[in-house]
Amino acid sequence: MVAVHGRERQLAVVERALGEVTAERGQLLLITGEAGIGKSRVAQVALDRAESAGLTAARGYAVDEPGAPALWPWLRLGRDVPTLAAALADVASASGASAADAGDAAAGDAAARFALCDTACVALARGAPPGGLAVLLEDFHWADALSVAVLRHLVHDLATTRLLVVVTARDAPGSPFGRTVPDLVRSPVTHQLRLAGLDAEAVARWLGADADTEAWAPFAGELVRRTSGNPLYIATLTSGSPPAPTVTSRQTEALEGVLADRVDLRAVLVAPFHGLSTPPRRTVAVAALLAERLTPSLIADAATLPTSEVSDHLAGAVSAGLLRFGPTGLAFSHALVRDAVVADLGDAERISLHTDIALAMERSGDDLLVGPSAVHWDHASGPEAARHCRDQARRAAALAARSLAPELAAAFARLALRQARELNGPSADLTELLVEVARHQWAAGELHDTLSLCAEAVGLAEACERPDLMAQAALVPQGVGSIDVSRIVDELCGRALTRLPPASTALRARLLGLRAIAASEEGVDGSADLLSAEALALAVRSGDVDAELETVAARHFVLSYPQAIEQRTALAQRAVELARPARTPMGHLWGLLWWADIALQVGDLDRLQRVVGDIERVERGRSSTVARWHRLRLLALRDALLGDYDAARGHAEQGRDMAERVGDVSMLGMYFAFRVQLAYVRGDPSDLPDGADQVLANAPKIALVQVARPVLLALRGDREAAVDAFAPLRDVPDRMPLGPRWYATVAQVGQVAVSLCDIEVAAACHRLLLPTARWYGADGGGSPFSSGSNEHLLGLLAQCTGDLESAARHFERAVVANELIGARPYVALSRLGWAQCLATDPKATGASRALAESAAAELRRLDLPGPSRRASDLLAALPGPTTGSGLTAREVEVAGLVAQGLTNQQIAAQLFLSVRTVESHVRAALAKAGRTSRTELAVWMVHGSPGRRG
Repeated sequence: MVAVHGRERQLAVVERALGEVTAERGQLLLITGEAGIGKSRVAQVALDRAESAGLTAARGYAVDEPGAPALWPWLRLGRDVPTLAAALADVASASGASAADAGDAAAGDAAARFALCDTACVALARGAPPGGLAVLLEDFHWADALSVAVLRHLVHDLATTRLLVVVTARDAPGSPFGRTVPDLVRSPVTHQLRLAGLDAEAVARWLGADADTEAWAPFAGELVRRTSGNPLYIATLTSGSPPAPTVTSRQTEALEGVLADRVDLRAVLVAPFHGLSTPPRRTVAVAALLAERLTPSLIADAATLPTSEVSDHLAGAVSAGLLRFGPTGLAFSHALVRDAVVADLGDAERISLHTDIALAMERSGDDLLVGPSAVHWDHASGPEAARHCRDQARRAAALAARSLAPELAAAFARLALRQARELNGPSADLTELLVEVARHQWAAGELHDTLSLCAEAVGLAEACERPDLMAQAALVPQGVGSIDVSRIVDELCGRALTRLPPASTALRARLLGLRAIAASEEGVDGSADLLSAEALALAVRSGDVDAELETVAARHFVLSYPQAIEQRTALAQRAVELARPARTPMGHLWGLLWWADIALQVGDLDRLQRVVGDIERVERGRSSTVARWHRLRLLALRDALLGDYDAARGHAEQGRDMAERVGDVSMLGMYFAFRVQLAYVRGDPSDLPDGADQVLANAPKIALVQVARPVLLALRGDREAAVDAFAPLRDVPDRMPLGPRWYATVAQVGQVAVSLCDIEVAAACHRLLLPTARWYGADGGGSPFSSGSNEHLLGLLAQCTGDLESAARHFERAVVANELIGARPYVALSRLGWAQCLATDPKATGASRALAESAAAELRRLDLPGPSRRASDLLAALPGPTTGSGLTAREVEVAGLVAQGLTNQQIAAQLFLSVRTVESHVRAALAKAGRTSRTELAVWMVHGSPGRRG
């Protein structure tokens, strides 16, 4: 008997949500509260009303069993939604797992988990009939992390579905669900119904509405005081005969008399259990330890009784009120009842029953019971139980990994390791388990603990003379750009290499590759270059395709700076060749992404577009979330480069949405880097994304990331704070060796130096970046943004130092280079910089005005408010045009190329103009400059012209 009285406000929310769903705007109802508060009853009323409104009902539920398989609630739901069951089975089939183990071999791959979540959600939405689908997911406080991830994913697109999703859960902040609730409630489709205890009026109405309890109604206030209004507690306390009628002032005394023999709530809950005879009581005890898996056949096997006899026992337990038949099958009347039965068992009886249950589960041969059997073995005792637990937990970890549930896999692996330690078996066996645990924990993001395990495994493997296991342990921690982690990895790899025989070429190559990456992260000498080259040579010699691809990636990482473009081009080509036979999921993308950076660096946007098309084919062919994110990233970058900022923001926002769903911090970091740079280029602090400061505060403390702080401050106009934030970064360019992040860091520091008029730092950055002048803004490291020709930044740096002649030449070349690729914002910005350089020369004010006018018009068209204001200020400061020098911006460009000795044909090719148009511009420039020959025009440009100061 559970009340629905006193829940009028919550049921009104249910009605509103149903109205939205019938209008094809899906909704989520989160019904939360303590045990016994009435969540299931409110949820059932919601489901009943949904069915009355024409929706079809479907159910799933989580179970209070640490060994439950990943995705259990959704697998149960699949029984009612065939499209969902088929989708999970298809994903499982693709990975070689069972239907319950949907996923693939890429355990811990956030992108693969995203794809699984997306597949499940799409299948669920498609499974909704025309009238809509009401989904009830019960007890989600017990749900595994992957099941919660599916729910979180579903909420993003719920508004476009015909789904009413009702979720019940206790308040459990530390659970995967509890940690996700804040994200869920931020969605406009989510309604959280927090159930508190009933008040005395509601309890009185509830008790008075039933002939069996109406005599308890006068005691409603005292019952609420004793139970905080919890309906289950009230129902339990009022299950017996009520007190005799008495005056109100004696209610408490009368109630005390009735409850005197009820020592505590547990005693009341367990009383029907004590009323059973011994055989049925043992059957119910087995059922209680089985938690939610109350199938007569499994109980019979565990209890070593005929199924028919067990069925009779269970029927008696239903009659006694211990069990009930619900929509999801046979279950205890409440989890608190089950807990009370378990707590009532003696230690010896409980251990014996756990052993019987674990054996029955193993005999079933069901993969779904592998994890639960390990947990039951863990509650048993003795060496034999420990061995069974170790082996079953190990299997369960592998199954969870295949299901893309790394947190669950890590938990099972730790259980196996704990049992192995207690068994004190051979060191080699323990080392193998240590490596397995480390892999699962690394996939689950448990970095600190994993490093300790890897160090322990390397030491243990060394002691038992297993260099192969030393290598495997050292190879676990990869892909974290932290100097501290790199140092630990380097030390572990070094130890493994000293023991690994020369014949183990593939393993040695992979270890050397990691050492190369670590040396590159450290950035103190040139050892990374030598190590990466040696690693690649060894991998090629080994004939191991995966090892070669890994070392190609390591070599490419080390060479991620502009000057190494020729070597990176060869590596990109080799990566594409290796992609097909390699087993590494990212192998299909690495080569393409490197080609994208090469295309950007040389300004070949046609090639970039072809590469984006190739990435899209990988995305579609492999359902790759990572490929899709990279495609969106590159499209946003390209759009911004060409000046289509609305399209750029659109693609960037799609990428951000995907990053948030995947939960990948690095993807989110790239989004914020893109948006900060976009705001900087546009000179508009309002373009900064919300949350940028918080993201930066939590970001890695490396120069490339931390330089964003003074960028933000300068953009907001807080120059003093920007100077303070920039101070620790001023010497970075001069002490940073060529390698990963070198170009991006020096360029970003240079930008800040220009913004803060820091002449010393600007000069250092100009000197360092000068060898990159012929390229565009990319370095092989997967930049989030491209700022066109490097000549533009070099012009800004030279301008900052006061070398206006050099700056003008940089800007002139930048205009030409950016025009070649259609980078309109940087053509305009370079013209503005060029105009500013000429503005100080009285002989060149006409040319300066022409350039500034051209720049101002384009900057307004493209909506770059900051640079547009600077162009307007410059024009306001310049004198009006004179007859001596009224060259247009294009005529200034052409005259500058004439001064460089180019023919009309060469100028036409460089500026993508016809020869006849170039001839027209040359004639106009000659006339306006008062010159009669190309030679005179060239001299005028050099000595008394708009392009040079004499």
